[in-house]
Amino acid sequence: MPALATLKQDIQFNARLGGLLDALKSIAAQQFQSLERAFRSNPTFFEAVQVIASTFNLEGMAHPFTQREGPIGVIAVTSDTGLLGGLNQQVVATAVQEYRRQPGELIVIGERGAAYVREARLPHRSFPGVVDTGRRTLAAQVRDYALNQVLAGRLGALAVVHARALSFTLQRVELVRVLPCTEWLRSGETPRGVPGGPVLLESHPGSVLEYLVWLWLGERLYEVFGMSRLAELAARSVHLEGSSQELQRRKQKLWLRYFRERHEVIDRSMRELFAARSIYGRT
Repeated sequence: MPALATLKQDIQFNARLGGLLDALKSIAAQQFQSLERAFRSNPTFFEAVQVIASTFNLEGMAHPFTQREGPIGVIAVTSDTGLLGGLNQQVVATAVQEYRRQPGELIVIGERGAAYVREARLPHRSFPGVVDTGRRTLAAQVRDYALNQVLAGRLGALAVVHARALSFTLQRVELVRVLPCTEWLRSGETPRGVPGGPVLLESHPGSVLEYLVWLWLGERLYEVFGMSRLAELAARSVHLEGSSQELQRRKQKLWLRYFRERHEVIDRSMRELFAARSIYGRT
């Protein structure tokens, strides 16, 4: 009987835990849908930056943002929340792999990601995790720090590693190469509305380039932080669903074990009862 009581307690505990997991799944799904509706990409902005940059010769410009050699700085965007099924580890692993091509500095967003980097004993600069209300401010802080490192000559290249939700059930880790900027600013043909021939620039081309990259990276990081939050919520929901299914399997095993134990107790009681009747019947 004590074993049956313990099994019954385990079943009741699993039922309460299952209810908690269902509530957490529902919250994560609602947060994902709410953020997905609010999330807006800005392709017009990025196109405008490319149009402006294509008006002068990037390839012939000697500037830290266009050089192709030097230590690599990698911005790894991780989450401070749990229940992500190893998504943070995948982001950090990809960032470390890119960093080790020509070590410079790891710039880690999120304390959990910073903890993984500390375990690997790699030099890094950490920033707080992404929150929905502070994405713009955090993007500006990270952008300013990273670009100042490049302008100071401590870094020669820059990349961003982040998680992206392809759908509610599928996430992947993406790597975006930011510097040198010639790849994403290069245009194969004269953009629409831009006349051919020389362009008069009131400012020095290097100053214009710095401003364009400054604008582009700030907006890009803001967008990346939003995509990372979507991936975080999706991964949490998927992980909770897997945990819920595992809990259901354990619940079924517990019920089977409970009924088996209960039948054994009933059979044993019946055998003892018949044995007692047989003994007392003869007497």
